[in-house]
Amino acid sequence: MRRNLLFLAVAVAALGTATDSLAAGKSKSGHKFKGNVELQYRTNNNISVAPSSGNGFDFADLSEFGADEDEADTGDEDEDDDDFDDAFDDVVDADLDEDEIEEGDAIDEDGDGIDDIIDPNADSVVDSQTRVTAKLGFGHKYGFGNGSTSWNNGFKLASDTHSGRSDLNKLNWAVTSGFEFAPKKSKHSFKPSLSYVTLQKDDSKFVSTFVVSLAYEYEVSKRVGLGATYNYQDKNITNPDSPDSRIDTLALSANFKASDNDIFKLKYAPKVEDSTVVTRDTDAWGWEATYTRKLPWEMALGLGFKFDSVDHKNLTPNRQDDNTTYAINLAKDFGKQLTIEAGYETRDRNSNIPSKDASNDSIYIGGTWKF
Repeated sequence: MRRNLLFLAVAVAALGTATDSLAAGKSKSGHKFKGNVELQYRTNNNISVAPSSGNGFDFADLSEFGADEDEADTGDEDEDDDDFDDAFDDVVDADLDEDEIEEGDAIDEDGDGIDDIIDPNADSVVDSQTRVTAKLGFGHKYGFGNGSTSWNNGFKLASDTHSGRSDLNKLNWAVTSGFEFAPKKSKHSFKPSLSYVTLQKDDSKFVSTFVVSLAYEYEVSKRVGLGATYNYQDKNITNPDSPDSRIDTLALSANFKASDNDIFKLKYAPKVEDSTVVTRDTDAWGWEATYTRKLPWEMALGLGFKFDSVDHKNLTPNRQDDNTTYAINLAKDFGKQLTIEAGYETRDRNSNIPSKDASNDSIYIGGTWKF
């Protein structure tokens, strides 16, 4: 309770400061500011394979359904500026809300103190939980010279609260900073950045992660876009029983606006994790596909599918998990500032160790207020 009150106090104070900054910031040439507050309530009938609160599906926002390439360029660079995000979009798989601490719960699901990946006779404990996630984010963008180069900064604060399982509660914050090179009339853009992500769980376990990100985007046309992002993570866990690690991730993405009402997105991402504890080394890869349909009354319907495969290297017996997730999402905009969404996700884990097979059904409702 004290953690939630602290979060709300910081959010209220920050919102007041941000409102004043916005009024002043718009009068300064080159500076732009954005922010958002998110709140989500989610149910899970098996927390061991529950989706991360910071790693949802990439459904298209209603702002992405817009004018076609035939629309004339007004030259007004201060219009809604929908391409200005909170600077975290290119931080791939550096989850802002779950980390290796959370993975540890799934590794020892029966609570006997022995990693289940080397204990194939372990009995899984199915634990249904509800989770409330609250997030506060700020973004700053400063454009240089002719507008081809900008400096982007971001800050996020997030809190997860679980019913009846205070040991799963998490509080974390993250900062990111980097440049974007997007020459006018060019189809190419480059975004190098450096981020620092922290996670505190159960008031005692702490994780810090540095992320170096190199992102590239190519606009094939107004309807087709391609992207590639490389992330290098240096993860440090203060708990002496937990391994530090180095993580390399490459994400390849494609967006296709099939019509003014239909958008498809596809992402493929291989990931290699080298840990200071050799039995935690993993090779992973996964892909995600989403389809978003614009509906009347400022609504959008999203359908999503994810598949990822995780190979726990150097284990005896070897363990490999294949995870599949299906999702449906319905979102509605109330003006340009408030979005309400609800959805359902079902997730299955298929392991070569039969006792590690599991599934989870999840229902959520939430909202985002942009300022």
